[in-house]
Amino acid sequence: MAVPLPNLDDRSYADLTAEARALIPTLQPAWTNHNPSDPGIVLVELLAWLTEMLVFQVDAIPVANTETFLKLLNGPEWTRPETLSLDAAIRQTLLDLRERYRAVTPADYEWLVLHTWPQSEDAARLGNAARVRRARCVPRRDLSAADPDARRAESPGHVSLVVVPEPASGVERERQRLPVRLPLLLHSMAGEDAPQPTGELVAALWTFLEGRRTLATRHHVVGPDYLPVEVAANVALREDAPPAEALRTARVALAAFLHPLTGGPERVGWPFGRAVYVSEVYAELERVPLVNYVEDVRVSTAAGASRALTDEAGREVGVGLEANELPRLGATDLTAYDGYGRRYR
Repeated sequence: MAVPLPNLDDRSYADLTAEARALIPTLQPAWTNHNPSDPGIVLVELLAWLTEMLVFQVDAIPVANTETFLKLLNGPEWTRPETLSLDAAIRQTLLDLRERYRAVTPADYEWLVLHTWPQSEDAARLGNAARVRRARCVPRRDLSAADPDARRAESPGHVSLVVVPEPASGVERERQRLPVRLPLLLHSMAGEDAPQPTGELVAALWTFLEGRRTLATRHHVVGPDYLPVEVAANVALREDAPPAEALRTARVALAAFLHPLTGGPERVGWPFGRAVYVSEVYAELERVPLVNYVEDVRVSTAAGASRALTDEAGREVGVGLEANELPRLGATDLTAYDGYGRRYR
């Protein structure tokens, strides 16, 4: 919303002289002759006239002054096109000033890669391989280091940008349109569950950000780390549910829920660094049409017990992720039970 400009020229000559005459009894009670012939009144009216002219000039900025200021903002070579009005030139200049160019904050890095990078010449040269679906900036971390401990350590002056590219095929758009009851079709999309940027894309993004970073900042462009999340659960089936199809559908539903591009609570990709909770797995499995109810859900990871999240009673309630990590469904141990108590795995 535009800020309304104040009206500085709101005091007339009559207002100024009237206010001055009203102050005379307070400032100089002995001055009783307020007629126009009095020399003091003449000075008051003269100063009021000069003040009115100055206020008018302050409120009315000349066109030449405005264009000089626009040239200061746009560069010495800037000239206003004849087809562009002065108001339009001001608006365009303000829009250009608000356009992000420098990468200063983490939000700047993410915005530049998602919005400015696709319009660059290097992105056009790379074609479809340049498309970035998601980006997450992790400050004070060098995620390009080979040593895992060095990646987790705090590194002042370093900034790491984690990018998830657009899959080469239209698999993800199809995944969003397909219902969960089509497990075989979804299973064929497993190759898109852990997209990584190519070396060419990483190098191009690094060069793109090199001219935009702040001085003394070392930036890195990397792909995400995928943490395999293992799920075990007992699933009670509906009476008419085929056990093999129910288990397969349940596993596909979990893979879709943890997917980096279409998973998560909002179905726009699992948020970077967000933990995976047992309660969410319960809810996701119970949404499967062939499932009646779910019991004994356990979530773990091969990364070790250090990733386990526990409640006040010491029960494991989820798996924690680092800021640059996304989950990926690992091994599953799903056991199904039908109405007769028979077990299927």
